[in-house]
Amino acid sequence: MRLHRRTAERGVASLACAELLTVAGTFDPLGLVVCSVALLALPLRHRFPLSTLAVTLPATVTEYLWLPAMLAMFVVACRASPRVIGGCGVLLFAAALVPWPPAALLDHSRPEVLTMVEGAGLLSLGPIVLGLLIRTRDELRHRLADLAATQHRERWLESQRAVTRERARLARDMHDTVSHHVGIIAVQSGVLSATERDGARRADIEVVREHSVRALEELRDMVGVLRGTDAGAAAAVGRTRLADLHGLTAESLLDVGVRIAVAPGTSWDPALEAVAFRIVQEALNNVRKHAPGAPVQVSVLTPEGHDALVVEVSNGPPGTDRTAPALPAGGHGLVGLRERAALVGGRVVARPTAEGGFTVRAELPL
Repeated sequence: MRLHRRTAERGVASLACAELLTVAGTFDPLGLVVCSVALLALPLRHRFPLSTLAVTLPATVTEYLWLPAMLAMFVVACRASPRVIGGCGVLLFAAALVPWPPAALLDHSRPEVLTMVEGAGLLSLGPIVLGLLIRTRDELRHRLADLAATQHRERWLESQRAVTRERARLARDMHDTVSHHVGIIAVQSGVLSATERDGARRADIEVVREHSVRALEELRDMVGVLRGTDAGAAAAVGRTRLADLHGLTAESLLDVGVRIAVAPGTSWDPALEAVAFRIVQEALNNVRKHAPGAPVQVSVLTPEGHDALVVEVSNGPPGTDRTAPALPAGGHGLVGLRERAALVGGRVVARPTAEGGFTVRAELPL
């Protein structure tokens, strides 16, 4: 729409130049000056609309050119305040009404004067009305755009509220279901630990109890995150620091070799540490499911020349004397790891090895 308006303005400016043909035979030095100034000022009408109107009025007063002042008045009406528009309209009306020289007004009859007033009114009111119409249309378009943006934001907020409500419902269901079953495991293992006389078996039962209690604690924290709106709080749920990797591997019930070539500390981004921890945790869980008894190598390092934290978990083929436990598998483990890595701008590659094992490698930018 703005392009059409500019095209129309250029057309009127061209007509203003063509208007010279109507007065070509009556040029004198004064006419040459006022016409030259008026036409040269037209390209500046958008940057200096008031100044352009001021320098085009003499061409209207001398009755050489009318269109330059009308075009300048149109731009003023599109931009200026009502008071300025009124003042400029009065000046344009006067310039169009008073003949040149002004004393010639006395030679006109009353009907001629009324005709001149009518013509001057149309000449001054026409560009003002058209400019105000364009201005109103632009304001209406902007308000409609603001309204559309507001509606879009309201729809987005409503979708966020729906997500929040669904998250709260899932949090309640997860808490009620999982805490029920894990709570039974924790209570039963505690009873068994108190009554078992064999030390080795009692130690195994105590491990089960500790993991059950820890799972309930992490579940409580996760439910709190789901009920809230701070997504960054998820990084603080449970033991998700690099310093906790040794404890994670020690409790994994797997033959794990660990190499951590970084210095865990407070300078690490908690979200990055959480992603690295969860990648190792999920990879070890997959080994327990699919390759029981297989040796595992865990390495966490920052290779020289790479501004990234590299996490790699590799396992050999499963032991021949071990069968995979009947654990539920939703098929979302590797997908979840890729999604976690993507949150911090990293990537995960998982592939089988030539020896019959499996490797999970993640590169997380620092």
